[in-house]
Parts: sequence; structure tokens; C-alpha cells
Amino acid sequence: MVSKLPRVLIWDVDGVIVSVGDSYRRAIMDTVQCYFSDLIGLNLDRKMVEISDTQKFKLAGKFNNDWELTYAIILCYLAKMIGKQDLTKIGVELPDRSFKQRIIKLQNLGKNYNKSKMNLDLESLTKEIKKKGGGLEKTKEVLQEEFGQNLETALKFFFPEMIKGVFQELYLGGDLYREKYRKYTDFIFAPGFIRDEKLIVKEKTMDKLSNEYILGIATGRERFEVEYTLKAHKLDKFFPSEFIVTSEDVSIPKPAPNQLLECMRRLSERYKFKEEKAAYIGDSVDDIVAAKKAEFYSIGCLSAAGNDEQKELLRGEFERLECDLIIENANELLNYMEE
Repeated sequence: MVSKLPRVLIWDVDGVIVSVGDSYRRAIMDTVQCYFSDLIGLNLDRKMVEISDTQKFKLAGKFNNDWELTYAIILCYLAKMIGKQDLTKIGVELPDRSFKQRIIKLQNLGKNYNKSKMNLDLESLTKEIKKKGGGLEKTKEVLQEEFGQNLETALKFFFPEMIKGVFQELYLGGDLYREKYRKYTDFIFAPGFIRDEKLIVKEKTMDKLSNEYILGIATGRERFEVEYTLKAHKLDKFFPSEFIVTSEDVSIPKPAPNQLLECMRRLSERYKFKEEKAAYIGDSVDDIVAAKKAEFYSIGCLSAAGNDEQKELLRGEFERLECDLIIENANELLNYMEE
């Protein structure tokens, strides 16, 4: 248990600094919906995924990357969907090298499918995924056991780059997508969900902490999104760019400790310390595992949980991992400052 904070505080962004229920989590849900309702053409009249479902995957572990979480959900539904199809009619061998060919192939898949059958027990699947260790590859193992050969067929209608493109269009919106990728969107032209992110940690909290502690960021976001968000919420003054380590800076993501250690390396090089202890402030199982592997103090925030039930599940996971400190949100860190 942490009674006072170490001198170095390294932060996650999502669910710690800003809330992502209306941005990243919404992008996951809407990307899944778009893939089946619009691209496959089922014209669904109900949501396939709720925010609580995204948290189930997070709790399964190794889903720090929201693109991979989205891939996993879509693959789960595809494997279930294939099981109800006449394989001679779905165009498995249609070419899919171009964007247009992929759209035709997906629409062919949806032509004869009864949309009322689009239901899946994600809770039981995520429990099995968690037992195997979490992540996209373990998801495929679980689906192989559950759906057998249907998984191989489902993979022929599984286009990660297209999924990522839809996700980024939804999250960034037309203007920021063009700014980042230097091209126009294919589907979305409205402002992106990134603009709906709200601050969790107060500016005055960061101001007090920055006067006493050395601050850095280690996040699964890409740099463009991190810097936009910090600037939009006037927090960029607390986190110099050189001390922000993103998914583009290391080859192995959390729950590996590489991002955290790289951030610490940069900070120690700048501030000339060697034996300083650091804490990592995160909101997920992967964050706490990464902190433990890096031999940092681990601080788990419950602020990403959508309701009391999810909060207690997350607290239970933090306790199981022997998290050093569990807090409701990062503003509580002020209670642990040295007098």
C-alpha cells in the first residue's frame, strides 16, 4: 500500500486523464455496428455491443489496444454468423484484394442471413478468453474450440485494415482524419468522438502535482491523438512531448513494461537520477501488469468503469494483482502528497 507518492509519476491517458466512454469505447461499439449493419448490409435495428461488453474484454487482459479489441468482437460475431450460413452461397472464394472487392464480398455474406439471429454470449466467451490469457490470438483459440472450421471461413470476411479505418474515421472525424492521414474519409464526415472526451483529472490537480513530482506519459494511443487531447484540455504544459511515450515509440505494447521503462529512461536522462522510484497510474488490468513488470508502484484508477458493478469487478482484478493503490480517480492523488 502506498502511503506517499514516489517522485516520478507516469500516466496512462484513457480512463485516467480523460474519460473515453463517449470516444474510444463508443468507437468500438459503432465500428462493430457499422461492419455488420452497413458493410455486410444487415441493417440492424439494435446495438450489437454495449459499453459493458467492451469492459469484459478489457478485464480479460491483453486488450490495451482498442483496435485489437474491436477486431476480436467482430471476429466473434463473424464466427457465429458463418455457423448459420449455407457455405455454398456466401462467396468464400470471391476476390478481396481491393476495397471495392471487399465490400462486395461482405455484402454477399449478408444477403441471405437472418439478422434476428445476430446474438452472441460475449460474457461466456470473454471468460474463456481470460482463462487462456487474453488478447486477440487467444480469442482465435477460443473461437476455434467453439466454432471449429467456421472460424477459418470467418477469417475470409475479416479485414482488419478496413475495421481500423472505420474506427479511426469515427474517432477522429473527417477533419482530424484528413489532418493525420492526408486523405479523405470513406464513410464518416462528421466531427469525431475524440471531441467528446471529458477531463477526469482536474487542471488544478495537475498543477499541484507538477510542482512536486516529475511527470510522464506511457500510453497505447498514437502521438497525434495524445497531443491533440492534451492541448484541447490545456494539459500539454504539464507533459513535454519528449516525456510522452506512445504506441509508435515501442514495438511491444502493454502489458509488457517497455513503454513504462522507455518513459522512465527519458526522464532519468533529463533529470539525471538513477535510483528514483516511479509509479504508474492506469485504469486496466494491462496497466497494472505492466507496472508490476517494470517494478513500479502500481496505482489503479476505477474511473473507467461505467457503473458500480463494473467498478467492483475492476477493483477485484486490481486486488487480485496486488495493486499498490486503488483510487476512484486521479484527483485523489492529492491525498498522498507529502506534507
